[in-house]
Amino acid sequence: MDASRRAALAARLKPLFAAGLAWPEGRPAWLLLGGFALGLELFSYYFFQSFLRMRPCELCVYIRFSMVVIFLGSMAAAIRPRLFAVRIIGGLFIWWGIIQGLIWNTRLALIYIRNKAEQAFALCSPTKAAFPFGLPMDRLFPAHFTPTALCGEDGWSFLGLNMAEWLFPVYAFFIVVYAGMFANRLLAKAAKTPIGPRLTA
Repeated sequence: MDASRRAALAARLKPLFAAGLAWPEGRPAWLLLGGFALGLELFSYYFFQSFLRMRPCELCVYIRFSMVVIFLGSMAAAIRPRLFAVRIIGGLFIWWGIIQGLIWNTRLALIYIRNKAEQAFALCSPTKAAFPFGLPMDRLFPAHFTPTALCGEDGWSFLGLNMAEWLFPVYAFFIVVYAGMFANRLLAKAAKTPIGPRLTA
């Protein structure tokens, strides 16, 4: 990369580095990721469940759990973001939450499709949930993690998309933000841009 291109790239990256939003050693990026995940979990409970009176299904509470895992991983990394080991541990939580959440959401999307085609496919429990690692989330936080409906029966849609279809871009956002932090590191090296703000561990 020639000097002029490096300078142009550095100029584009500088505002992000200055804000701490594009660098894995900075807390703001992790806080953004975790805050968005926690916000979605709370929004699903307080708006959809409490305000709209939409009962959560088994896959719905699993997807909420994936948001909590992403939140916990982000907060773990934000504690000491300049420590590589801490970022790895947080990253494992985040990637597990993203991948497992996508698996659950894909299952839910298929149920919506088959229910729309009038094919009974609601293979989920309307009253019980089995969380990964045997975690008793439904007993610890029953209001948030106890299923009370069959999958795909809520009938909710916005701009022609159902709940599961809206969640695909949400998980894509998590992937872009998380992967983007490390992609920016490579771009910064190519542009020979100094590491962003000097943040304490």
